[in-house]
Amino acid sequence: MSGQRLSIGILRLLDSAPVLIARERGFFAAAGLDATVLIEPSWANIADKLAYGMLDAAVILGPLAMAMSLGLRGRATGLRLAATLSRNGNAIVLANRFAAQPDLASGIGGARFAVVHAYSNHDLLLRDWLAARGVAPGAATIVTLPPADMQTALARGSIAGFCAGAPWGALAARAGVGSLVATSAAIAPGHPEKLVVIREEIAAANPMLAAALRDALGAATDLCHLPEYRAGLAASLASPANLDLPAELLAESLSGEDGNPLFMRGVELRPARADLQWTIARMQRAGHLAGTDPAAAERSLLRQ
Repeated sequence: MSGQRLSIGILRLLDSAPVLIARERGFFAAAGLDATVLIEPSWANIADKLAYGMLDAAVILGPLAMAMSLGLRGRATGLRLAATLSRNGNAIVLANRFAAQPDLASGIGGARFAVVHAYSNHDLLLRDWLAARGVAPGAATIVTLPPADMQTALARGSIAGFCAGAPWGALAARAGVGSLVATSAAIAPGHPEKLVVIREEIAAANPMLAAALRDALGAATDLCHLPEYRAGLAASLASPANLDLPAELLAESLSGEDGNPLFMRGVELRPARADLQWTIARMQRAGHLAGTDPAAAERSLLRQ
């Protein structure tokens, strides 16, 4: 499979680090892949480009992959799950005036919260967190925003809080515009976060492609787990051509501690049915899967 060309879509999130590292360190080439990495502005862009064949593969949210497979957003798109890339990594940030309230439920009426996509772990985790604090369904409005826009929206007062991936929660807290009140690692420890998917027809034509991707990404995640590499990796990831985020914050976040993304290694990268079932159960509870056949989507995504 030498020189298999592959376009991979990512967002400017820490979870995307292994893809960028694999490109820059030559791990894709070593696995026989001629990979082009495309940085997109939103999950909607990732989904649309996968659906219309403008991307071959992508780092994606589990609920969004499920929704695409079921035709819940746009055209139904055949995808195969190549890897579970990370676990944990999201944070809930509240405007300081809400974070200081001892009884959130009594003061939240009509407030707007932002998540990165309607079909996202962030949406599901935020719903669980609000419910645990006595906020009734419908008492708060959940809207979608690209993660890079959330700090500005919080500072302007157009949202009361948000749930987003690293490092956007830490950035908002450091800027003083909000308080980081919960990590997804505390809400649902070890939950599946970012997946890597390949378009169905690309995967079918290249049976060894998923394994090659896991080899390349595994070499990258191995480096992320080594403290001596973090400063150098963070400096590279911080460049405007990559994540364009503060190197110091990236170095801290690569540790996988304090609720930051925990990157999978070796056999941990292999797709797991339990992860998809975790996603399906929460999407059903949120009412996202009414009238669909999630079991069929699960079988399709796990086909190797």
